[in-house]
Amino acid sequence: MDKKSVLQQAESVTFEVVADEAILIDINTGTYFSLNEIGTEFWEMLDGRQTIEQQAATLAAKYEVAPEMVVSDLLELAEEMAKDNLITIS
Repeated sequence: MDKKSVLQQAESVTFEVVADEAILIDINTGTYFSLNEIGTEFWEMLDGRQTIEQQAATLAAKYEVAPEMVVSDLLELAEEMAKDNLITIS
């Protein structure tokens, strides 16, 4: 996985946003994952249409931080999600 990867939410994952945080549950395995506000925004972008780099640019502009820093953080989060089969990578 790299910044050019395109990610999508796995079909088996359901989520609920509560107070700016998301709770993800894989209904097949029972795997539970929670996300902070920015992680939740990233999760909601995972529609299989944008690269991680494009998503990072959107978040960097919104929060006025360096895009490179956001790319690094998103890649780390995406790797964790991928380990738990919460996302698919194309």
